[in-house]
Amino acid sequence: MDGDGEPESVGQPEEEVSPEGQQEEAGAEEASAGEERPEEEEEAAAAPYLDELPEPLLLRVLAELPAAQLVQACRLVCLRWKELVDGAPLWLLKCQQEGLVPEGGAEDERDHWQQFYFLSKRRRNLLRNPCGEEDLEGWCDVEHGGDGWRVEDLPGDSGVEFIHDESVKKYFASSFEWCRKAQVIDLQAEGYWEELLDTTQPAIVAKDWYSGRSDAGCLYELTVKLLSEHEDVLAEFSSGQVAVPPDSDDAGWIQISHTFTDYGPGVRFVRFEHGGQDSVYWKGWFGARVTNSSVWVEP
Repeated sequence: MDGDGEPESVGQPEEEVSPEGQQEEAGAEEASAGEERPEEEEEAAAAPYLDELPEPLLLRVLAELPAAQLVQACRLVCLRWKELVDGAPLWLLKCQQEGLVPEGGAEDERDHWQQFYFLSKRRRNLLRNPCGEEDLEGWCDVEHGGDGWRVEDLPGDSGVEFIHDESVKKYFASSFEWCRKAQVIDLQAEGYWEELLDTTQPAIVAKDWYSGRSDAGCLYELTVKLLSEHEDVLAEFSSGQVAVPPDSDDAGWIQISHTFTDYGPGVRFVRFEHGGQDSVYWKGWFGARVTNSSVWVEP
């Protein structure tokens, strides 16, 4: 779900592989090189003709192939093809063809267009069930203070519509004592490899939307932690307790966002936790409302 104007996330291609998996694939190809099939012989016969093409034309031919074929097979054909597959111009061209960057983007704007391509194809909200469409499914460490969390339909009593994304229909409402819930994202399980996380350290962006009611004040809090393999805290953001008074200009939906950069090697998990309560201690669900939460790994 992409309620804050983010571009629609691009699906991951079938059999997509990360750059760090190229060496393993190369070893497997070499092991089976002695057993050529008829189609492989035809490809080998065609390779010299393709190799005679001028580089700009050959790049356009290669750019039409799936990314998995480029890194698993094409870079093994010959030294020239390997250099083309490992180089920036091919991946810049693929990014342009697939709408990941505008046509005419300068090659020197980025050092690693291949990494940008793979990160862009993986780009999506890593949080599950951010708007309560599945009740509390996907959330862990759920604390039901007071009358506990409840999922309600927008706009709710004494509330406002979520005008930032018309696809958002529900929200989580907290009660008269602190209600909290969390999700822990395994970055490697989501397709982000160790070398990328430790060396490139792509930006990790956490966002949340919260709101109060016009008839009751409330408190809201967000904490996001980057964790190591052993769940040591390597970086942390906390909003602290944010007070939203009733009948204020802040009674509408408010976005809070934090971007982690240069966080150092070792990050393997992201822990996202938010919560709220009302400030009048009324029975029911008069506390902070939250929806459209998200965690993104940006290219």
